[in-house]
Amino acid sequence: MEKETIGIKIWLLVAGLVLWSVVQSCEMKETISNDNAKPVGNYEKNEYNSDFRDFARAVSVALKSDKDFRYMVRDEALKLFDGDYDVLLRHFVDKQVKAQSSLKSEVKDYTVKKLLEDSYIVGGINNKKSSVSIIDELLRKYPDMQIAIPVHAEEWDVNNYCPTVTFLPLEYDEATTETLTGYDAKGNIVSIDAINEPDKPVIVISENERMIMAPDPDDNPVKPSAPTNLIGTQTESGIRLTWTMPAGTYPSNTSGYYIYRKTTDTPVYSLIQNVYGASNRSYDDNNVEASRSYSYYVEAFYQGLTSDPSNYISITAPNYPKPPTSFDAIQQKKGEIELRWDNEHDQYIQETRLSKYVAGVTPGYQLYKSFSPNEHNYIDKEVIPGKTVNYKLNHVTSFGESNAKYDFVKVPYRDISQESPVYIKQIKFTDWKLERWPAGKPEFYIAVSNVDASKKPYTVQDQIDCQFTSKTNLSQIFYGVEVLKWQPGFWYDVLTFTVIEYDKPSSKFTFETSVAYNQKDEEKKGLQSTGSVKYEITFEDHGKKCGNSHLNYFDQPEKWLVFPNYGVQILVSESDN
Repeated sequence: MEKETIGIKIWLLVAGLVLWSVVQSCEMKETISNDNAKPVGNYEKNEYNSDFRDFARAVSVALKSDKDFRYMVRDEALKLFDGDYDVLLRHFVDKQVKAQSSLKSEVKDYTVKKLLEDSYIVGGINNKKSSVSIIDELLRKYPDMQIAIPVHAEEWDVNNYCPTVTFLPLEYDEATTETLTGYDAKGNIVSIDAINEPDKPVIVISENERMIMAPDPDDNPVKPSAPTNLIGTQTESGIRLTWTMPAGTYPSNTSGYYIYRKTTDTPVYSLIQNVYGASNRSYDDNNVEASRSYSYYVEAFYQGLTSDPSNYISITAPNYPKPPTSFDAIQQKKGEIELRWDNEHDQYIQETRLSKYVAGVTPGYQLYKSFSPNEHNYIDKEVIPGKTVNYKLNHVTSFGESNAKYDFVKVPYRDISQESPVYIKQIKFTDWKLERWPAGKPEFYIAVSNVDASKKPYTVQDQIDCQFTSKTNLSQIFYGVEVLKWQPGFWYDVLTFTVIEYDKPSSKFTFETSVAYNQKDEEKKGLQSTGSVKYEITFEDHGKKCGNSHLNYFDQPEKWLVFPNYGVQILVSESDN
């Protein structure tokens, strides 16, 4: 295609774009690519590859020259119109680019299409004359041409990073293509590893393969209605947005809503959230700073089309400080709990308040200690074995308290800093179906299992042999049967005891059982226990399953473990008989 004839104003615009790219966009240099540059990647010389190569170079120039364009590409990709971070060019070219330079502000209705066409000229990419628009010609030949951000789209720091731009050539093959040709922020041609994922965003020019939206029967989806009556209210943790939609809004014409936000410090609105579902008409923005003003608007979307924006609103975030970024209660040794936390240092904090609630001892949380902003840990020595100690930590300013961070410890009787033995002292049962009289004396095999930090089960003891001395006894005392010397990494460690009553001689007995572990819930307000980790156990003789029972590290040092079958119970202790 040939260069368009352009007037003085356009050439001024071009000069302004080049100058602006030098001084304002990521401190980048003017594009230096040219048609004689040798490609780094291998691709065939054909019309398709030339078109996509030149468009990739034009997109690179546009990204460097216009920060608003970078915002627009990222925000459009985050809409996930096809389930991936893709921007369909035909849905994008008519959007207006928000002017930032005084030169560009003189050009009315400056669109993405015009920016890209100018970028061909600025980059010296198109040297052929034609009356046809470069972008229109591309869309005629490739209607599904797209700008994609396959990786790290949500992590793209638009203000400080201009991605490398590449394209997928016609002969691209996922199984054999090893490198691609790219254009970096300085206009250099670079080689891109097509196998190993990059650690930063990369723009990829290609044809859309997903297009998973169900098209209208006439292949002409209707633009969704605009949201109305957008309202913002303060909540304890942020700002809640609600809006309404006209009657007749259904999933058949509205897929969801885009939430846009800006502050007084940011020049443009940014997409912060996709809300899916035509009936989901609220959003809680909890990523706000106390007392800061935010502006919002909402758009509806459907099949790649977006509505007109809703009304614009501004609202000040509530006057609550941010909570600590982390908080952990750690059992270090008997009678001591170490508390550690990190403060949110980008805000003013008067003090950090620690409240304490001992289950069964204190009536709820009581203020326990206060700390300066520079303090980050404390050793609590006022603890009682067997009691659950709950902690709550808040930041405090003149506006009030932050949301709380929680943690707790169920104080163990054992000393977690030392090994504590576990013995089997006694076994008893109540149901003689366990061992009928012709079989003689009861004999038990006991396997003990645990779960490591990666939730993988392992064997502590694979077969402890405990035989009764008389066939008439319902109970038997044992001596010297040590299970292990227990020193776990966490006070909520668990041992799972699996028991059978075996008969000899018989074949091996293999079956699947569940090994339990404890973990704190997400808010660290309680302990979750699960038996979902499956584990295969083999005993050398077949027998009757007595089932599983669990011993928590925080349990009493001497405890009867109760099993589900035949009334079997085992007395375990930290001392031998």
